[in-house]
Amino acid sequence: MILPIPPIPPVGKIISRPYEGSIPNFKEKNASIERLSKLTHEVNPDYLLFHPIINSIQNVWLLASYCGAWLFGQFLFILLYVVLKYFFIEEFELIVLFPVITLIILLTMLGFSPCLTLKQLKTKQSRYQKILLLKNTQQIAYYEHKRKQDPIFHLINYKDITASIRRNEGLVYEVLNLHVINNTTGEPSISINFEDMQLSPYDQWTFIRTYMERPADELPLDPRYAHACPTDISTSLLACADIAQEKKDKGLTGLQHEVTFMGWLRACTVSYLDLAEGNIYQSSANPALHPEVQRRLMWDGEHNPYNILPVTEERIAAFNNQNRKMKIKWYSGIAINVIWFVGSILYVMLVIA
Repeated sequence: MILPIPPIPPVGKIISRPYEGSIPNFKEKNASIERLSKLTHEVNPDYLLFHPIINSIQNVWLLASYCGAWLFGQFLFILLYVVLKYFFIEEFELIVLFPVITLIILLTMLGFSPCLTLKQLKTKQSRYQKILLLKNTQQIAYYEHKRKQDPIFHLINYKDITASIRRNEGLVYEVLNLHVINNTTGEPSISINFEDMQLSPYDQWTFIRTYMERPADELPLDPRYAHACPTDISTSLLACADIAQEKKDKGLTGLQHEVTFMGWLRACTVSYLDLAEGNIYQSSANPALHPEVQRRLMWDGEHNPYNILPVTEERIAAFNNQNRKMKIKWYSGIAINVIWFVGSILYVMLVIA
């Protein structure tokens, strides 16, 4: 899928640097802690992993492709109807070529949408980053995405970071940017953009500094959302879709990938969107698996000092695509979505007929 690459953000209003003065208090404590706990994928003595942004243009593209596929089905039947009526049933007239050519052009344009969606699901390429904070070695790791190139892995020193707040032009929200500034030119050589409209950038920077600079018991987390997951989330799209539901506080799947009636009902109504968001989780390059990161890890996986829920057997099974109940929920939900999709096209066929 051809997706826009996030631009390198300029340096905005500089707020602080690591270990520069005391860490400020949260401005919007309850709301920010809940949001940050949802964004946090894993937190342990070695690293904290932020999820990529889910409310992103990538999800809009996937939704647009779904709408394009729906319109493709409608126009395909209209084209067949016009060809059958004016080429075989009634006497052919030259003016009929105009709507036929128009429909063919529309079908050609719309036909790219489902193809791009299938390509995205197959290649699993994302333009958005997962930010990994390495506490013990005081480093930040992430992948930089380049169009038509393999992602570039970055490992930078936390103490070289400068945090700035940038106000989006024409909008009323501010976002956090982390930069490594070239001392010679004064321009950023590396920039990390936390584009989140639902979170105070000051609180996000406070959260990052607390994790990197302070003891574990000072990091506020909401255990309803800050629960550990297997690091490699690339094996099961369905498990990733369940994470998308949980992080949105839908209360539909539970923390162990259990199947509830409401969870199944949601899968039957908006499964495409949940799977699209799950694909964004799944397709993001995971810096926690990079050899340079693995070489720096020291924690043995026991007695996590942070307030999070552990990985369960059900969740491990879900990520290995072996949770039978979860698979039945999603496959039946997808089947119902397909029935509604085809049914809408058949309905238009009946109306035209």
